[in-house]
Amino acid sequence: MKSYLLIWLPFMVSLTVQAQVGIGVTNPTNMLEVNGSDVYVADKFYINNLPAYDGTALGPDKFRIVAIDTNSQANGSAVNGRVMEFVGNQEMMPIIIQPYNVTNINADNLNDLNLNISTSKYVIAISNFEAIPLNGAQGIYRKSVSNNVYVYDNFVIRTFENGGSWHVEIGAREANPQTGSYQYNFDIVLFPKRYFRNLGQINYDLGGSNTGAAVTAPSGI
Repeated sequence: MKSYLLIWLPFMVSLTVQAQVGIGVTNPTNMLEVNGSDVYVADKFYINNLPAYDGTALGPDKFRIVAIDTNSQANGSAVNGRVMEFVGNQEMMPIIIQPYNVTNINADNLNDLNLNISTSKYVIAISNFEAIPLNGAQGIYRKSVSNNVYVYDNFVIRTFENGGSWHVEIGAREANPQTGSYQYNFDIVLFPKRYFRNLGQINYDLGGSNTGAAVTAPSGI
């Protein structure tokens, strides 16, 4: 009886460690492979060692996102779409905020600051803007002065696309402070384009009025 156990025990251990199970697969290469049919989980489906993302402990380069098709249903209905895991992909973060501090500007005009942020991947916006006068700078809007009559220019804060990247323009295009310079602080808010749909420009002609109303809601929402 002892000889029988010594002969078969190593065989059983080998089965436990190395066996692959295939359903509809002749030569499975993974522990479980299913092909040509449905997989149904009656109660709960677990993924081992997949902690919740807290934004701090794991860090943005180690987070996990598991996604399924939006048509997926519960209560035993089939998952209509692939189940995918995204590992450390910054493009999947819903909102990214990057602060900027720009100094040593020639007067007040920041004509073109290339952020080197891809226009094909992100939509951006400027927030938390602050203009700090330095070295006696004054009149950031001031274009000219004659006999104590001041002429002011329009101040521009905008983002624009050029060469596949986002750029920033800040300043009064035709006005400069008489002396000094400015420091600009602002945040760039990045929205991955996978969350956005560009519906195109809508033009309004108010005909000299101060109020207006859209005929219909924008098409596509």
